[in-house]
Amino acid sequence: MESVKGTAVLLQKASTGKGEANKVGTLGANHTAFPCWDPVETVRFYGELLGFPLVHAVPAVGWGKDDNPDMVHFFFDIGNGDTLAFFYYFGWPRPEPVHQVLRQSNHIAVEVPDEASLMAYRDKLKAAGYKVMTVEHETIESIYVDDPNGIFFEFTRPLRELTRLDADDARRTMAGLATAIESGGTSVQDVWRAKAEANSPVGGPAIHVVDQPEWSGAVEYARRSGIPVVQRDGYVVIHGDSPFEIDRKESGLHLAVWFTLPAGGLEGRITRFDRDVLRVEA
Repeated sequence: MESVKGTAVLLQKASTGKGEANKVGTLGANHTAFPCWDPVETVRFYGELLGFPLVHAVPAVGWGKDDNPDMVHFFFDIGNGDTLAFFYYFGWPRPEPVHQVLRQSNHIAVEVPDEASLMAYRDKLKAAGYKVMTVEHETIESIYVDDPNGIFFEFTRPLRELTRLDADDARRTMAGLATAIESGGTSVQDVWRAKAEANSPVGGPAIHVVDQPEWSGAVEYARRSGIPVVQRDGYVVIHGDSPFEIDRKESGLHLAVWFTLPAGGLEGRITRFDRDVLRVEA
């Protein structure tokens, strides 16, 4: 997309690189840990199928508390000095599965360097009989699989670096969420409206689109269709005096990106938002 005055500063790299400390001096995740109920299959999956080296294991008696079960805590090297760890507790019953929404939100994502690596893991998992889901998000492309413990596991590759614009928009999103919660909001549209209000609304039906390349197809579709477009600091505002529609297939947006299209802000109301069309009215 085109950039407005001041956006060049916002587009500078925002996140740390491999091995870099952030501004408070931390160096990333030493390890991430999950419980497991089948350690043998867990080792086969992560160690043998995926090839992560098993680098450490701690068999312990309850860690000093009488009511704690005996356990084995074991670690796999997932690269960059980070490890993925599991706890196996002797005699501990496996809980009932949580709702799919909560299960998907509690997962780990391991980064690979490029598309070829991602597709190689996809093919390896499929050949082993696992069901694999592929999703392109805003800044990453990922594959997902259920591990032997029902943990949602993700391999991901970066499509672009996070920038200062992403960080600035994140700040505005969380401020909008706080405003929406305080005012009794019940949906993400309340967050979008709060962001539009803070970003100076243009009036009439409008969506504020974050000025990043993954949404550029929708902006170009609006221009081709004669829907007015104006640029603000970090956002492209698609608006009109009358209702307007954006066609997903014509704009070329992937679904995961499509459903974040109004994330910069909303003026008016959305009367249709499905896999094909976004319609905004006053």
